[in-house]
Amino acid sequence: MGIGYVLGCLVSIIAWKLDRQYLFYLLNRTINKFIKNKVMLHIFYGLIFILICFVFNQLKIKELSNFITAFLVIDISNTEKKNLRQREKVRFYDSISVISRAIVCGFIAPLMFVLFLGNTYGIAYMLIYNISLVAYELELFKIVYVTSTVIPAMIAEAFLYFVYFCRNKKSQIDFKGDYFINLFIRPLLNVDILGAYVESVNFYYLYSTKKTDYLKSYGEYSKKIDEVCIKDYLSIGYGICLITFIMFYMALK
Repeated sequence: MGIGYVLGCLVSIIAWKLDRQYLFYLLNRTINKFIKNKVMLHIFYGLIFILICFVFNQLKIKELSNFITAFLVIDISNTEKKNLRQREKVRFYDSISVISRAIVCGFIAPLMFVLFLGNTYGIAYMLIYNISLVAYELELFKIVYVTSTVIPAMIAEAFLYFVYFCRNKKSQIDFKGDYFINLFIRPLLNVDILGAYVESVNFYYLYSTKKTDYLKSYGEYSKKIDEVCIKDYLSIGYGICLITFIMFYMALK
């Protein structure tokens, strides 16, 4: 049992050039040419969402369903290409966010929903996550995405905190008093901050409020980001994903 998940994960990794988010971007751009109203967009995406989940739920061959699920929901391999293709100027606050998002949203979260709720819910999370990325105006999808990402983000944080503690023999992380606010409003930011602490660099978060832009710094480091740091964080991310998949597979047994 579960061989379909293994094969699906393997094929997803082999097909590392497939950029799912770009495909959703093209789809959303095409849809926006015909549907301008925000309410109609919510309804249209909702109908597509229900239709895909319904069709997928009709698959009778269990391992085929498992294979398709793992292939569609696991989205981690394309991360390396996105982060290492720019050699001249590397921005860690961009790179770490891409890696963190891939770990949480492209691996931990969908597998968690598959394990506890079934394949259809893993597919549902994948759709909600990608739609919320490309269709910023759809607040409902954004709310569902953020809410459903809280626990997976906390799981990733636990892994990263363990790595940080083992490397630095320190236990304190300064979230500037924003941990719980971030957890329920922007859960991936805490993962980004922990990733920066693991690599001993600062993390800079740009946000806007009351029509004013602010830049917030997390960390107290002077180390400069370079390609080595990105590769190291990638390797840690792959390690977290490997452990997560082993735990997922063992739980199926």
